[in-house]
Amino acid sequence: MLLLMDTRIPLRRLEVFCLVVDEGGVTRAAERLLVAQPGVSAQLRSLEKALGAALFVRAGSKVALTEAGDRLYHWAKEVLAGGAQVQRDIDDLARGVAGSLRVASSMAIGTYLLPPLMTQLRKDRPGADITVHISEPAAALRAAEIGEVDFSVTTWLDDPGPETLHAEKLWEEPLVLCAAPHGPPSVDSVDLAEVATLPLVGVPSGVAFHKMLHDQLRRHGIGELPTVIRLGHAEAIKQAVALNGWVCLASAYCVADDVTAGRLRTVRIRDATLVEGIGLYHRTAKYFSPLQDAALGALRQTADAKRRATSTV
Repeated sequence: MLLLMDTRIPLRRLEVFCLVVDEGGVTRAAERLLVAQPGVSAQLRSLEKALGAALFVRAGSKVALTEAGDRLYHWAKEVLAGGAQVQRDIDDLARGVAGSLRVASSMAIGTYLLPPLMTQLRKDRPGADITVHISEPAAALRAAEIGEVDFSVTTWLDDPGPETLHAEKLWEEPLVLCAAPHGPPSVDSVDLAEVATLPLVGVPSGVAFHKMLHDQLRRHGIGELPTVIRLGHAEAIKQAVALNGWVCLASAYCVADDVTAGRLRTVRIRDATLVEGIGLYHRTAKYFSPLQDAALGALRQTADAKRRATSTV
């Protein structure tokens, strides 16, 4: 039997109808709703009028569903359940415990810095859908610019980025000279100029990290450092250093676990402080959902903690 129903039927009317069925009658339903019985009966009459079909028949002292009523009951239960789920989903979105988050990052940041923050965010919000894309900074910025991701976190460059992007320098990570446990240099500290005499593993020319490092070296009067090889990922660089007795300049967060485990050691640069800026980029007109806003908050809290730690050293 086809029900030609008015699609504007209020959900409340369906709730009353289902409650009458579940409670076995109008009287019990009215008691549950804390309303007068005539009010419940009026809701049922309005529903029958909207549908153009009788929903109940008398069976002695009780009421029973007609075929139309039975079909409406099962459909209404699905509708009400779906409505309740939608409301829960919206509530979760409002609280930031669900929704989607797409982030783009540069290689090392996406490998070492972001995973702890994003995994904690996911643990706190079981319904969240979080993805971190790892690529070159230029590609990460482009993804933020065209809306493929909600924001990007990359190596900070002093050059102005696209006008459509808001740029925010979050914090600075120290760059350290890393060496093999028993490789050169044989001392625990060197001058910056001495780095040029060491077997240095570099990054590919032209990538953001290379440009950032080159700009800082130039300000210290140091030109392009000679390299024994250029490798495109921090893990490959660290392995080359450890296995061959070479050295590299890397952000401290990239090598912290390796230094703790004794796979690498750090050598202090006496006459210079080199850093990698961590930059946040997003569209200037971007609206952030509660989940996305929580991710930004986690990044900024980390930035505040980093700055406080640096100021107390």
